[in-house]
Amino acid sequence: MSGTSSGFPMYTRWPMDTPDAQSPSLTAARNPREDSGNGVTNSRCVFVIGAGRSGTSTLARALASLGVDLGNNFKRATRKNPTGFFEDADLLAISKAVRNRIGVRADSVRLIRADELRGAHMNDLHARAVEIIDKRFGSSPIWGFKYGRTLRILPFWEPVLAELNVEPTFVIALRNPLSVARSRARLDPRRGLQAASDLEWLIGIVPYLRRTRPYRLAVVDYDDLMDEPVKHLTRLAGALDLPRSSADGERIRDYAERFLDPGLRHTRFSDADLDASEGLNPIVRNAYRLLRQRSLLDPGTTDEVFWQQWREVERDLQALAPILDLIDLRENERRRAITSLKGPLQSFALLEPWWKNR
Repeated sequence: MSGTSSGFPMYTRWPMDTPDAQSPSLTAARNPREDSGNGVTNSRCVFVIGAGRSGTSTLARALASLGVDLGNNFKRATRKNPTGFFEDADLLAISKAVRNRIGVRADSVRLIRADELRGAHMNDLHARAVEIIDKRFGSSPIWGFKYGRTLRILPFWEPVLAELNVEPTFVIALRNPLSVARSRARLDPRRGLQAASDLEWLIGIVPYLRRTRPYRLAVVDYDDLMDEPVKHLTRLAGALDLPRSSADGERIRDYAERFLDPGLRHTRFSDADLDASEGLNPIVRNAYRLLRQRSLLDPGTTDEVFWQQWREVERDLQALAPILDLIDLRENERRRAITSLKGPLQSFALLEPWWKNR
């Protein structure tokens, strides 16, 4: 995000449509099963995406039971996620490095322009990503990577996958935003405030989702998966067109009976609760309901109506861009005041314009 002489952030815009004409993205080939060369992609990658505390780790483990190769170099389990994260530690480190390079915190809410994620300043991370994927998953026909905030930085990953001739597919871990906020609050009361959680929910899902349109996209509701895992894993396999084997049934049963723990789900809210909650962001309410409907579509069903309705969500979020910029600016100032040795003395710089013009 570039700034003015006053330090106030520039109004950030992100493209709501498919990638721009200058992007080396994979969407240049409208048929996801073909590339511009020999017509066959080297492999497929399943990106697990979704807002934090929405069950992305649970869904990633589900993909493993369907035969998707997640690798074995996982981030260690913590109190935050005692059953495991199931995300490749090296690819996770690259994703975080991409964020850090453009000054975006894990809880930042400003919109990110595609051009911030491309260019010479990203060349070393691009090369590192290509190296890791080729080494770790080069022989896997279908592999997966879980990082909930991938959509935030999708323009970075597009040329990486294009260079490796990898076809992307996407699966969204969806959870009621009221449950998401409650889950966040258990770990961080500030981020667990409904208003704060809602903004993170929006920026984790809405920006760049339209860029997934040429490819396979599945939506899995966390509560549905917990209630009927076998049914919804079968639906997921069909939606992603995953190859089936005789071992699938046993792996799915093992996931449903041994891995899933109903005790880890501490809250559950209904659709009616969305209307009853006065503190819920109406854009989040609308987006969640559209994705919930999308999750119930039969594999292969056209989703044209969804994308038409989704445009309203995109426009509503885009209208918030100046406010989101300001929120990030103020949070950065707050953190500098807390961590700097100058402490409260920094406040005098903020008061200077007022003092001069009083």
